[in-house]
Amino acid sequence: MHCPECEKIKALVHADNRLLLAPPTSHTRSKLLDIATRRRLRLVDTEDPACLDIRLTRGDMDAFLTDVNGSLSQEETDHCRALLLDGDKAPALSDYMSTRTLRWLIAAVKGQWLVGMLEQDRLFSMLQPICRPDGTAFGYEALLRGREGNGDIVSAGSLLSVAMETQLLFTLDLAARREAIKAFATKRAPGAKLFVNFNPSSIYDPAYCLRTTHSFVRDMGLTPSDIVFEVTETTEVKDQAHLRGILAFYRQSGFRVALDDIGAGFSGLNMLQELRPDYVKIDMALIRGIDQDHYKQSIVRHLIGIAADTGARIVAEGIETEAERAWVTQAGVDFLQGYLLGRPAPV
Repeated sequence: MHCPECEKIKALVHADNRLLLAPPTSHTRSKLLDIATRRRLRLVDTEDPACLDIRLTRGDMDAFLTDVNGSLSQEETDHCRALLLDGDKAPALSDYMSTRTLRWLIAAVKGQWLVGMLEQDRLFSMLQPICRPDGTAFGYEALLRGREGNGDIVSAGSLLSVAMETQLLFTLDLAARREAIKAFATKRAPGAKLFVNFNPSSIYDPAYCLRTTHSFVRDMGLTPSDIVFEVTETTEVKDQAHLRGILAFYRQSGFRVALDDIGAGFSGLNMLQELRPDYVKIDMALIRGIDQDHYKQSIVRHLIGIAADTGARIVAEGIETEAERAWVTQAGVDFLQGYLLGRPAPV
């Protein structure tokens, strides 16, 4: 499933580096110059005296950027342009077109551990059951995790945060799909569905992105109908036309789609009407303590009715007590998910 063009991770820090900085103010420039001088880094004269040309090794990079992050405000790092080059390389026009903010560079360098995880295959999926009201497994949601070199587990939230800061979201999304499908194929649960999370902002061209996924599904002995792509971050979706195109293409390829966290905001309800998903997952904040909250009960009853009118099947997330389970079952949800029914577990 590896796609050399999609999953290529460009080297960021080299043995020897040339760092070009364009600070927003002379005061910011003075602070950067002071840090570079104290660190005894080599400074080269520039045609524009407002800019800095700093030469530093890979070993210098972490300490320099740590000092910068501690000395400059977020506004300064947001408005300081940075260009990092290999050695004494003279910048080409294409390099200037790819300049970033200094804040991005700091996050990217500090996030090299994510690049290490991707390159060393230290990502894996845990599976959490999605059950029918009678308790039998209908499917499993794949939950991404990472593993540090010392064996510590890294949460999906931490991985995604760094991926978004460093423009590795697309690469991480592909790797997460691969690990999810691999874990599900290993479990070999006949007739069950695999729910795979994906962030719409990580998909540029659905046809291009889905080819490797489709091939990997077949290679692992599965079919597209076994897989449900679950749209996460529904409240953040800005381009619904793009998302409609993605989901239409997935469905044409035989996959199913789900919307997550419905009920968390108006945008989720609007997407439910616009996208007509196969499955709807009700936000767990509405499910917690629902047996004792008449306001939540009213909202969830209406959500169940709206979802049913669109033909979607309903999953209640976050079930932790028998009372919650009894209420949502009586209310007519199709499936249940939560710690009461099963915690995420490695295969």
